[in-house]
Amino acid sequence: IPETTPPDSRFPVESAHDRDVGINGLQNYSLEANPHFSLSLGTKKDGVKYAELVLESHLDREEQRELNLLLTATDGGSPPRSGTARVRIVVLDANDNSPIFDREVYEVQVPENSPSGQLVVKVVAVDPDEGSNGKARYAFTRTPEETRQLFELNPETGEIRISGNLDFEKTKSHEMMVKATDGGGLSAHCKVQVEVLDVNDNAPEITLTSVSASIAEDAPPRSVVALLSVRDRDSGENGRTECWIDGDLPFSLTPTFENYYEVRTTAALDRERRAEYNISVRARDWGRRRLSSREVISVQISDVNDNPPEFSREVYTLWVVENNSPMVRVGSVSARDADAGSNARVTY
Repeated sequence: IPETTPPDSRFPVESAHDRDVGINGLQNYSLEANPHFSLSLGTKKDGVKYAELVLESHLDREEQRELNLLLTATDGGSPPRSGTARVRIVVLDANDNSPIFDREVYEVQVPENSPSGQLVVKVVAVDPDEGSNGKARYAFTRTPEETRQLFELNPETGEIRISGNLDFEKTKSHEMMVKATDGGGLSAHCKVQVEVLDVNDNAPEITLTSVSASIAEDAPPRSVVALLSVRDRDSGENGRTECWIDGDLPFSLTPTFENYYEVRTTAALDRERRAEYNISVRARDWGRRRLSSREVISVQISDVNDNPPEFSREVYTLWVVENNSPMVRVGSVSARDADAGSNARVTY
């Protein structure tokens, strides 16, 4: 009998036979007490009595797959005699149950460097029906295409695995809706929330926002040479940075506000000693596996007329023969200026 059979449905049972006649013949049927069926008695035109089972309440295969009833036939003799038969009722399944997920929301965390194919979570929907009515298939629904490209759902097992490259800096969390559908078309939904955990996979980025191509050698200490910013796309300690200048140079880094710095001079400059500086600025994060980056700032020292000409000798002694003709070369003097350009051009 299908479990969807409505109450008051009738099911005839085989009649009993009594070789006696009259009052000694079959007179009555009775049914053992049970919660689902009652017995209806009738008499055919030929006087033969028959019985029908009447369904009193709904059957539920998921609660009880099978019922065993005891049917008794009694004659009218004295003393009365009876016979019994077992009536075995098998309840047939109907697709009257939707799949049920063991959780409405699945919350999981995965590192952003998780490899493709790694298991994220397994969703499970249980359907108490039988056969194909009790087997659920899984599919994404109302899930962005970008998320579908990063995660793969096995329609048979409900396993969700990584199929793309997760990037915490791009998307910190993903939300998926999973639909479970049984063989009869009934369905249920659950939500899967995946939090992507940051991994220190980004080195700090140094960006020059302003650079002076040259600075005068007479610039006072603490003159600003360049402005720069440092940014790390990671989070937490992975995104915290420190910054410094390599080597012993007359320059320093001065923080202005968060992650912004000024490159300033720390001492007087002298172009005649050094005309160019390559300032190596380094930044490093505080992740467990510390990553760093480097940026080189080239600064030319421009000349200031801070040096007088210097003769090659303090005293020149020249000899000339008497009776010389006009414009005879007697000798030469030489002066040099340590400055550059027009500042170094000497006239006599």
